[in-house]
Amino acid sequence: MGEQLKTLQLDHYRSQTFTSLDAHYEAYRVMFKSLVEEGNFEKMSDFLRFDSEPFVLANSNLKILQLLLDQEEHFKENLKECLAQLYLIIGHCYYFSIEFVQAKKYYRLASSLALEDENYALLSLAMNNYFATQMDQLPKEIFWDISKIPAVFLKMGKPEDDRFLLVRFITHIEMSLQLGKVDYAEKLFNDYFKEYPFEKFSRIDLHVRVLRGKILFENGRYECAIEVMHKVLLLSMKANSHKDLVQECYKYITRSYKLINEEILLKKMEQYQSRFYRKIETDKRYMEKYIKTSTTKDFELDKSFISSLQQFHLTGTYLLNSVKDEGYTLVLVDCKVVATEKEKLNEIIHLINEEMMRVMKDVIITSTRLDESTIGYIIQLSENCTDTLCAKVFYKIRESYPKNSSELEAIYFASVNNKENSLTSYQKCLDLAYAYIYYEIYK
Repeated sequence: MGEQLKTLQLDHYRSQTFTSLDAHYEAYRVMFKSLVEEGNFEKMSDFLRFDSEPFVLANSNLKILQLLLDQEEHFKENLKECLAQLYLIIGHCYYFSIEFVQAKKYYRLASSLALEDENYALLSLAMNNYFATQMDQLPKEIFWDISKIPAVFLKMGKPEDDRFLLVRFITHIEMSLQLGKVDYAEKLFNDYFKEYPFEKFSRIDLHVRVLRGKILFENGRYECAIEVMHKVLLLSMKANSHKDLVQECYKYITRSYKLINEEILLKKMEQYQSRFYRKIETDKRYMEKYIKTSTTKDFELDKSFISSLQQFHLTGTYLLNSVKDEGYTLVLVDCKVVATEKEKLNEIIHLINEEMMRVMKDVIITSTRLDESTIGYIIQLSENCTDTLCAKVFYKIRESYPKNSSELEAIYFASVNNKENSLTSYQKCLDLAYAYIYYEIYK
């Protein structure tokens, strides 16, 4: 009787017409929870496969993504037969949010489990989707030709087709820019996205803004690219999300500043509103400091730190370019002293380093002085643990240099764990860490 009731409930759910996507999602959530409790793997697999699609393709697909991620451990222990299907749907959610690194991870997991289970239909689907995320592995010209047609996800005659096409279309424009087909990419972008009704501040909306910034950059309109990237960076940082977009924005802002002619920049900036002008000026000074860090050797001889700058870069490249166990955390500590007390900076920098070594000596792998006011560390801890211990360090420093009544005006701090942020590159972790500080300076 109980089994019949569950079947009736599922049939009733599928026969309903919902007044809104939110109402549909609420019913989906309740039905999903009921099936989890029931533990029937055949019903759960079918439910995930056939009933998840409307949410995977919706702008708000992060709702279903979080729902599925929250149940991952339960599936591992009690619904192992459905785990491949779960990972496939999670991969779809990431794919249609244009988070290809995460999508690739879950498609790979789905493929491995499907192969073990000899579920060849699911294996084929997962592998096809996995290869659709291989932008960095396939020869770019080949991938560009493939990306012209959304063959992997081709569907016909459904309202959701637009979502499939949209993601592949964005990918195609990205590839066109990488191959130097800038005019072609710009025409496609303007033709397709000029009037497109994106949900404001959704992942795709922000990604398309970044795409616009890249086109401006490739056309040499660096100050406009900075403005576009700057806004996306602020929105993402404020929402504490989309770290890959933050890193991408910061990379292009930095590259733009390297290429801008100083006189042209100042003239162009005068056209902007004064508030934005002041912010950009603040950013520009920080960018110059960041750019100098990559070339200066002024602090190579500071023996208070474990490594020279060059050795630190090499260690970072080795450790942060791959994800093992819990990953590694790159930490930046940047100090700002009162303008009239510059001579105190050295003393403060060394005091911070001494306290960091006292509190975290066993987990600090290496450290260096990146520039006059910035220290870098690579630490074998999670971001959360690192943040907690660093807070203790800075509390101790403030005992000697109280806020608002000492030479130490501000301590800017950032920690980036490569595994937690899915950034398998030292440079990407460094960009994101600098982006945190960049945001803190004027938030």
